[in-house]
Amino acid sequence: MDRPHAADSGTGTLQARGVETEPFGGSRERVVPGDLSRGKPVGAVVAAAKVLRTLHASERPLNASEVARAARLHRGTAYNILRTLQAEGFVGYDEATRGYSVSLHLLEFAYGVLRRSGLMDLARPPMHAISDAHGVSVYLSKVLGPSSLLLLDWVGIAFRTDLHVTVGRQSPVPAGASGVIMGAFGSSNEPELEALFSQVEWYQKPSFTDFLARVNEARRTGFAVDHGAMYQGITLVSVPVLSPSWELLLILTAAGHSHDLDAEALGALSRAMQSAAGRLSESVRLLRLG
Repeated sequence: MDRPHAADSGTGTLQARGVETEPFGGSRERVVPGDLSRGKPVGAVVAAAKVLRTLHASERPLNASEVARAARLHRGTAYNILRTLQAEGFVGYDEATRGYSVSLHLLEFAYGVLRRSGLMDLARPPMHAISDAHGVSVYLSKVLGPSSLLLLDWVGIAFRTDLHVTVGRQSPVPAGASGVIMGAFGSSNEPELEALFSQVEWYQKPSFTDFLARVNEARRTGFAVDHGAMYQGITLVSVPVLSPSWELLLILTAAGHSHDLDAEALGALSRAMQSAAGRLSESVRLLRLG
């Protein structure tokens, strides 16, 4: 059984003013209150968040020792947090492998966030309208930073660009039409964009010079089109959803089979996507997207 050692009972406890952390084979650190405008971080909560992030980032269940190493926590502390999260339903435990993983119970919280944000009430009607009128799947993603998108929702026919595309999954950018939009309306400068571009895979990846040309075109037209370069035989159309201060918040992407999207169909789809994104941009101040 993967249980804490007795020696952990003192050094492994969560402290009121922070969490003693000691990476295996490294020096001891202390998580202390940061420069928050109000209050101070609670050590136990900080440590629990580290544990959840560690489990979320792993491709497989982890035992308590593995979690402790990755989260830079004492083994006893990691074990106690894991058992508490398990008891509260946030973490699952497999007796056979002694491994912990994030529980599906967290999906309830994700659903609550999306419902209370008001985003789905505004986004789903135009997404369904575009899908029905143009025979495409439509995806809505939140910009998490210069190198990642989080899929919030998708609607459409039984067609996906990637069998692993699921709500809540992060995808690296800049890649495909959404990556072009990130380059055109995001905050990365050219050297940063080139570094990010070198790390992502496409089906037929363009040169960075060609990618920049697409970025400049998208900045001029307000949308980006990818003709099968990201996924073989799939055409992607992406448009930005901007804040009142022109910050890139969301990206709306349509995906369809290239043989179904000739120049005329693509033009109509691009206009419909821009219209939907414009309406979302006008309403974004009413949403909770934090």
